[in-house]
Amino acid sequence: MQWHLQRKGEQFYRKAKSSGYRARSAYKLLEIQEKFEIIKPNNKVVDLGAAPGSWSQVALELVGENGIVFGVDIQPVLGLGGNFKFVRADVLKNKEKIISEVKSADVVLADLSPEFSGFRGIDIGVAEQLDFAALELAKSLLRRNGNFACKAFQGKGFEEFVKEAKKYFEDVKIFKPKASQKESAEVYVVGLKFRQI
Repeated sequence: MQWHLQRKGEQFYRKAKSSGYRARSAYKLLEIQEKFEIIKPNNKVVDLGAAPGSWSQVALELVGENGIVFGVDIQPVLGLGGNFKFVRADVLKNKEKIISEVKSADVVLADLSPEFSGFRGIDIGVAEQLDFAALELAKSLLRRNGNFACKAFQGKGFEEFVKEAKKYFEDVKIFKPKASQKESAEVYVVGLKFRQI
């Protein structure tokens, strides 16, 4: 079983390398896009937790030459071209900085993960904090009818997070891409058509 899962991970890793993506997580966003069409040409996209840059790469392809992608991370993301703007910031600590530099967006992406400690309860708790911080930023940045996609881990506060997201989007979907490890608690919460507050 473990061998099969490892092979699956390696398959997406090799595919990413051959396609020029920086990480196999690019395929998670491509699957989300294929199912929900959250990013459109000419959009302004914010990628929270952007490093190493694979989601930003996909977003840049989707927005085209007249769109723009802001990557936000504490780790630098370099070499993605003129339509990419990097904001060095911590999603939990620098909300005002992110809002002042980005101002508004059509799409907010959040493929955020905690630095895993190995203690599931602690890790899920930090992941939950990241999810709520991403939702707060989405509420501050999104234009009317904007879209949101956020990694979440199914645990104690998951239902509460989904319930909160439903207050601000016309439709909220839970989606597990094929590129995610099958045994992982990771899913994506996709908010469609933001109701401007």
